[in-house]
Amino acid sequence: MKKLKHLFTILLTIFCITNVSYAASLDYGLYNVKNDVYHEQEIGMNMARTYLDENMILEKSEGKWYYTIKFSGTDYMNNHRICLNGKEVDAEVVSEDESKHTIELKFETDSITPDLSTKIYVDAMERDVEFDVIPKEDTLTLVKAIEEPVEKVESETTSKE
Repeated sequence: MKKLKHLFTILLTIFCITNVSYAASLDYGLYNVKNDVYHEQEIGMNMARTYLDENMILEKSEGKWYYTIKFSGTDYMNNHRICLNGKEVDAEVVSEDESKHTIELKFETDSITPDLSTKIYVDAMERDVEFDVIPKEDTLTLVKAIEEPVEKVESETTSKE
């Protein structure tokens, strides 16, 4: 049994290192990523899939990761919030189209596959609905490369008098 636990620990460590190495090896740029949704009830799953666009944008820029996700049905819902690791994070409204009833939110993340969920107030239910958003790392495709910033190093000059 101890050998099995030891083997499991080694495999888990290798998996984590590989995942971190893969993320670090990605070039600066914009990537399309598909997602899955999870809710404990079937109707919640269907609703989540209906109102969350299955494509997200992942941006690697200046050493940081950002996700942009798009929701529809804003004529029935509002107060969209993003949670990472169970805590609400700041999300910037990138675009909002009242005629199409959509909103796009951008937020910083610490991983390509974070523990990500969303909370949305549903008017008809008069309460928040929460569901998980699961990025599908195997669908990651580069859309646009971004040039890495070059760090400028200024040299000190000395003058002789």
